[in-house]
Amino acid sequence: MESAFGKFKSITYRSDEKYFYISSTGIPDHNMMIGITNWQQQVPINQTYTDNNSWAIPLKPELSPNPLSMKTNLMKGAIAIAANGIPIFNPLNNRGEDANAIGELDQWGGHSGKADDYHYHLPPTHLQDEVGVGKPIAFAMDGFPVYGETTEKLDEFLGRINSDGSYQYHTIKQYPYFIASMRGKVTLDPATSAPENQVIPQAITKGVRPPQTPLSGATIVNFKSTSTNAFSLQYKLNTENYFINYNWDSNNNYTFEFISPNGAKKTEIYKR
Repeated sequence: MESAFGKFKSITYRSDEKYFYISSTGIPDHNMMIGITNWQQQVPINQTYTDNNSWAIPLKPELSPNPLSMKTNLMKGAIAIAANGIPIFNPLNNRGEDANAIGELDQWGGHSGKADDYHYHLPPTHLQDEVGVGKPIAFAMDGFPVYGETTEKLDEFLGRINSDGSYQYHTIKQYPYFIASMRGKVTLDPATSAPENQVIPQAITKGVRPPQTPLSGATIVNFKSTSTNAFSLQYKLNTENYFINYNWDSNNNYTFEFISPNGAKKTEIYKR
C-alpha cells in the first residue's frame, strides 16, 4: 500500500494494527469535469478526508463466502480508493444506471457528487503511468488491490487468486469495468440497505451549498485552475457559453460567481 499511495505527494497515510489510513483533500492532481454531458451542476471542492475522517483500508483482507454483487449492492459511498487518494464509487449510480454510459463522467472517469465531492465511477487506469507498470492503481474497501488490464483468466468477480493465496482485482474496458462483486469480507453500515448500502468505516463528505439539480442539454467544455484553491468551469448550453468561477480561502469561505452569456453575474457565498 505504501508503494502505491506513496507515489502521490498530495496525500498522507498511516496505519494501525487493523487499517491503512489515507488522508487527502479530495482534489486530484489531474484536470477534471471536461466532457460531462449529463451534469447536475456540481463542481469539485476540497474535502476533509483527514484524521478520524480518513479513508480506511483493511490490512488483512479475507475472502467472503458471499461476495456482494455491484448490481444490487454498494450504490452508496466508496467501493475503493485510488492510489491518488480519490474515492471510487460503484460504476452504477444510485439509480442503478451506468454513470459512464449516460454521460455523467469526465475524461478521467469522475464527477462531483451532491456535496461537490469529486470521485471516480470508473477504475483510474490513467494513474498506471504514475504508480508504475504492474503496480495497483487502487485498493478496494475489502483490502484487496486493483490492477489494470491483464491477459490472465479472471473469475466472475473480475479478479483472480494468486499462487500465494492472495487475491487481486483487474480492470476491463466494458461494464462492469472492475470489482463485479466485492470478493472480500466487509462491514456494512446498518443504517443503509441494498442497493444503497455502503461499507464502513467510510469517510464522510461535507458540502457547503445545497445539492444542485440536473441541467438538461449542458456540456462541460473546459475546466481549469485559476490560482490556489480557485477554479473556472465553462459549459455550453444551447450553443452559448456559461462560466462558474469559484474559490475558497483559509477561513473556509466559498465564493461562487455565475456568469451568463450576456455578461450578467451572480455571486453566492457560503461558509463551511
